[in-house]
Amino acid sequence: MKKRKIPRPEFVIHAIKEVLRKRRIVQSQEDLCYLVLQKLKRFDPEFVLSPRRVKNMVLKIPNIEIKAKTKRIPKMTKLEKCPVCKKKIGKIHGKNLLNKKIQIGYVCKRCGYTTDLESFMPMKYIFILKNRK
Repeated sequence: MKKRKIPRPEFVIHAIKEVLRKRRIVQSQEDLCYLVLQKLKRFDPEFVLSPRRVKNMVLKIPNIEIKAKTKRIPKMTKLEKCPVCKKKIGKIHGKNLLNKKIQIGYVCKRCGYTTDLESFMPMKYIFILKNRK
């Protein structure tokens, strides 16, 4: 069996920034993972990396935006954690015609994910560099 190594977070973050500086937009989590892993394998061919870890590292970089393409699921139970970053999700409230406060959706303060009560869940992520500094 091949020996595998897990790269340090600083290496992964640096590689993510390099890839997005060069491409500005990457259309999927798997594509970003592949590109970052190619950069890392230049230093050590035994490095391994998962798409989920790449997404979690991107959430720590302030000048990268993640957009989530969503799909409708048949039955959504109450959301307690954000499906993108796994942090606590807040409720969006509005007022009805009787001036009563009602819940109209969910919002994540960490990553910006929003949804209404119509059962939308992320199926694809798009990564965008906000500025090329």
